[in-house]
Amino acid sequence: MDGKRSRRGVVSVAVGVVLSVVSMALPSFDSLWDALGVARDLRAGQSTGLAIMFLCLGFLVALYFQQQEFKAEVERTLRAEATRLAAGLPTFGVIRRQTGDEAMTTLAAVVATARMVANTRISSANSEVATRHGVSSPWDLALREALTRGLTYREVISPNHADLARDRKAEIAGSPGVYEAVVVRHHPSPFLNFIVIEQHDGTKEVWFGWLASRTSGFDGPVIRTGETHLVTLFERWHTELLGSGTPVR
Repeated sequence: MDGKRSRRGVVSVAVGVVLSVVSMALPSFDSLWDALGVARDLRAGQSTGLAIMFLCLGFLVALYFQQQEFKAEVERTLRAEATRLAAGLPTFGVIRRQTGDEAMTTLAAVVATARMVANTRISSANSEVATRHGVSSPWDLALREALTRGLTYREVISPNHADLARDRKAEIAGSPGVYEAVVVRHHPSPFLNFIVIEQHDGTKEVWFGWLASRTSGFDGPVIRTGETHLVTLFERWHTELLGSGTPVR
């Protein structure tokens, strides 16, 4: 397209020059001037004026194409610079904040449409999470239902949740879903629990919070975000944890 604009500019100047030369030769065409009714003493002046007009018009048209080409080049440069700047910035998703219980309620609905989930369930033996969101809780029922429909679910758990993992594994045996759990024997305290959820369209979110410690309860803040750098960070962390645990049989 740029070459086409450049050629148009050159052609317009060339056409203007050719028409200007032709105009300068017009006084020799007496029949034309006679048909137009122009007096002989005016013919040279009008031919010169016409030649100047064609010459200027050719350069004006060339200038127009040059300006259009310059405008297009500036627009391309701005788009390229905007793309470069955008590539250097993190992609921030929506950030939401909920309590631990509110997040579990929301997750029960989100997991129903998920394709893959990477979860941690690290807590002390007397933690409230073991009873409030354990067997037959709304979260547990939603998860089992999603697993029977084909969800892939991998989680890292502390030893006190091993029985729950075995129960889930046994229940979904033979279903399209995949359930894997590993036990981390070394219980890090405190521990920031998290869950990474991938939907069927490829979009991902990470939810982190549910801090397991002696001073923080389950109702502490949980942050939900789709920011790609954070999601990748937690995915890598989960992979490392998964590789360091003992599989639940």
